[in-house]
Amino acid sequence: DGEITWNEFLDYYRDLSAGIDDDDYFELMMRNAWHMSGGEGWCANTSCRRVLVTHSDGSQEVCEIENDLGIDADDVDMMRERLEQQGVLDIAKISLT
Repeated sequence: DGEITWNEFLDYYRDLSAGIDDDDYFELMMRNAWHMSGGEGWCANTSCRRVLVTHSDGSQEVCEIENDLGIDADDVDMMRERLEQQGVLDIAKISLT
């Protein structure tokens, strides 16, 4: 039917995790596959988009877009919206490279 139930999802990842010896590696794999922000040390997510935000006072910071699934690579308006939802305010410019 083209739909995956919650139980099918859990069964798949339960079986997958059985073949991975290291819990930290499994956490990293899950975070990166599903773009889940967070993690500590080498388990920290590395797949969520990071952008350079320039604020109106000229200050800059690199910000992770925590919920970046579904955002096109050039959709700066959606990136701005997600960043503002995260509490990143006073955005004058977003640089992608």
